[in-house]
Amino acid sequence: MKVCIAYMHGKPVMLELRDGIAYIDDIPQPIKHLEEKQLQEFSVAIQAIPYSVDPGYDALVNAKRAAFIAELLGLAVGDDCINLLTHILDHVHYNVLEYLGETE
Repeated sequence: MKVCIAYMHGKPVMLELRDGIAYIDDIPQPIKHLEEKQLQEFSVAIQAIPYSVDPGYDALVNAKRAAFIAELLGLAVGDDCINLLTHILDHVHYNVLEYLGETE
């Protein structure tokens, strides 16, 4: 299963689980104990948000993505993986803050 965990620089950032190994944009990442069920639950949670062209829709989706990425950080091993996930989290979190008017 493959899910979009962010949009950065206009491109989707995809997380996929292949044979128990997590891949972010087709690069294997040491994210331990990640299960297909977690990806499915995340996908269902995103799909449950009624689509709207309102910017609040994107903010809500990004808030869900941020929460999921925070969970992934708890499963990540190694500085490179943690730095990548933190960088992705910063992007989605900034988008939420921007919607809330808390950026300058």
